[in-house]
Amino acid sequence: MYGGTDELDQRLRELDDRLNAEADAVQELIARNARVAQNQDDYSAAYDAAVSRYEATKAERDQAAADIRQRGIRRREFERFIDELKKLPEAVSEFDEALWGSLMEYVTVGKDKTMVFTLLGGAEMIA
Repeated sequence: MYGGTDELDQRLRELDDRLNAEADAVQELIARNARVAQNQDDYSAAYDAAVSRYEATKAERDQAAADIRQRGIRRREFERFIDELKKLPEAVSEFDEALWGSLMEYVTVGKDKTMVFTLLGGAEMIA
């Protein structure tokens, strides 16, 4: 299926699990520091390292979630495009602005005035 997210969904679940474990580790460090007298420099170093790992995992998780959302958007765009194509007659004999608009994702104009038309799905046409 276009825009499938099975691998990303699995990765998101793994990152959620890791994020929860890292949050628990930070909480345990805080709780241990409250219960047991310890060298505060050592505690601060351990705490900072644990929070750093948590933040790195959270950033990775947020990116995976954004990738899933983006694929969902692209899948819906693709599905709308297919629906529009199904409504068309067998052959298109003249320019159809609505069809053209539903095909295009964006157009890039180069300094040399070449134009690259990027279609939904990533195909490109150079003019």
